[in-house]
Amino acid sequence: MNIDVTSIILAAEKGGKVINKYFGQVLDVEEKSNSSDFRTKADLESEQEIIKVLNKVFPKFNIYSEELGKVNNKSNYTFVIDPLDGSNNFVIGIPTFCVSIGLMKDDKIVAGVIHHPFLHETYYALKGKGAFLQGKRLQVGKEANTNKATVAYTCGYLTPNNFEEKLIHNLNKIKIKRLLQDWCPSYEMCLVAAGKIEAIINNHNDLYDYCAGKIIIKESGGLITDLKGHPEKNDKSDVFIASNGTKIHNDLLKIVKDFNY
Repeated sequence: MNIDVTSIILAAEKGGKVINKYFGQVLDVEEKSNSSDFRTKADLESEQEIIKVLNKVFPKFNIYSEELGKVNNKSNYTFVIDPLDGSNNFVIGIPTFCVSIGLMKDDKIVAGVIHHPFLHETYYALKGKGAFLQGKRLQVGKEANTNKATVAYTCGYLTPNNFEEKLIHNLNKIKIKRLLQDWCPSYEMCLVAAGKIEAIINNHNDLYDYCAGKIIIKESGGLITDLKGHPEKNDKSDVFIASNGTKIHNDLLKIVKDFNY
């Protein structure tokens, strides 16, 4: 089946317009699982606009979205949607947040779109067709020196603090240039794909946080493995290192190989 990625881009950009409309306003915050996990009317309205577009073009596809949950239309295809990745940034006025839409066929990611509404940037990829930013082909960077590497780390809300403490300690031992934690994993994955940073370590985020980002990194020539260095057997795997595929990847594997996760 040929996937019309332009319609997915349109859906992401519609959601982004909603987010930009509310950015800078004081919004009511509804807490979900804990104080770090919440939603606002910007999340909900963005999701509504995204799903409206997708349902018009792909009416038979399943939906799995952060706020709505799962809509099972008994299709082999499922849209995986985060209508506002980086909600904490958004609420406190930091302009790093994205709309993320992945498309899965069964258990394989076949398309991804990530739209940064504040920067008016749209990253997208189709399986086997490459990854792009505003129509320009993306390619991961070539930096292989860990001392010059910027590495992002992102985790789920329930990840134990001692994992992060041990990780930061070990990253300091190998003297990476910078650890990036900007609370917007979809955008961090785009930065890997664009060659702006060298790697991201993902530990137990939700599928909608990384679904689109994974295919964008893979289609830009990046490498994704589990924390033991094994190739992924399942695109839904939520513990992984994604990088530019240089020696940096192996150096990161060495410092996490004995972690419990």
